[in-house]
Amino acid sequence: MERKYRENVGLMIVNSQGLVWMGERVNSEKFGFKYQMPQGGIDKGETVIEAAYRELWEETGLLPEKVEFVAESKNWYQYDFFEPLMYKEGLFHGQKQKWVLFKFKGEDKDFNLKVYPEEIEFSKFFWSPIEEVVQMVVPFKRTVYEAVIKEFSPLI
Repeated sequence: MERKYRENVGLMIVNSQGLVWMGERVNSEKFGFKYQMPQGGIDKGETVIEAAYRELWEETGLLPEKVEFVAESKNWYQYDFFEPLMYKEGLFHGQKQKWVLFKFKGEDKDFNLKVYPEEIEFSKFFWSPIEEVVQMVVPFKRTVYEAVIKEFSPLI
């Protein structure tokens, strides 16, 4: 059986001190790992950058003027789920992601984690040193996070 991967966008948001935005997932007890950077599916007909700005708003409440686009990852990165998951597009074994690096230009009060009440992803957030990010995420995402950090670190 061919493995199917859902197209997805991940967002690395960094502040002026070079710290990385990390959100505490609302369903963190499910995996035992609480934190991750924002991410979400790329809708049919949507570009990576369009999806990134939509997910930015849906998951953090930030408007485009509160960030500066820095880069899009050169590669697609993928990871497998523990078990296949059903999305509206079908059954997927994992996610295939492009990542976008944004520089945050606002203040912490600009974040509104409840702006999209249909799908609240995060209960709270904090700024983390980049070298601590990988150990905070669920193990099946760590290889992707390591690769994204390696790619984006020279730009931060």
